[in-house]
This record gives sequence, C-alpha cells and structure tokens, in this order.
Amino acid sequence: MSKTGLIMKSLREKFGYVQENVAEFLGVSRELVSMYETEERDVPIEVIEKLSNLFCVDPEAFFAETVEEAVAQVAFAFRKDEIDSKDLEEIAAFGKIVKNYLKIKKLNGQL
Repeated sequence: MSKTGLIMKSLREKFGYVQENVAEFLGVSRELVSMYETEERDVPIEVIEKLSNLFCVDPEAFFAETVEEAVAQVAFAFRKDEIDSKDLEEIAAFGKIVKNYLKIKKLNGQL
C-alpha cells in the first residue's frame, strides 16, 4: 500500500505548514491536499516533484517504505509564521538548489 499521502502530510507537518499553505503553493484546493494526504486521491508525479523541492527531498522519498525513512531525508527544516505563496515558491527554489548540490557532491564521492 502506498504511503505517499501520509509522507506528504508528515513532511508538511515537520515544516510547520498548514494544508492551505501547500494548496496555495500547488495551485489546488485545500480539499484536494486533504484528499492526497488521506490517500483518497493519488498524488500526481508533477505534484510530487514540486513538493520534493519544497521539502528539499528527492522525489523518491515519497515512495519510502516508512514515513520515518522519508522524513529522515529532510536536509533542513524550519518554522515560520505567516507564510504566503511567494515564500513557499522561494523556499522550493532554494530546496531545488540544495537537492542539486547534494547530487553533485554524491556524484563526486564527497557524500
């Protein structure tokens, strides 16, 4: 059984985001985010890619065996009040840079 929605929820909570923040970032309704998290709807790969940047994890983290394994992949976490969609876009852009940096380090045998 897929744990993608549960992993999505766990990562969202780890970062201190509410469903409304993530929904606005993804350009979907809060209800759809809820359906993803409760496994009522499958999470599309495009959404997984955007979330992987936001949470600074590889997309494969959403398919981990356990939620703990996925959450352990978080490279950084912080909490901030009053987050808006522009903040999340910038966080995701930074997350993408971090993921790429870590991939380069790994390819060079430095990790």
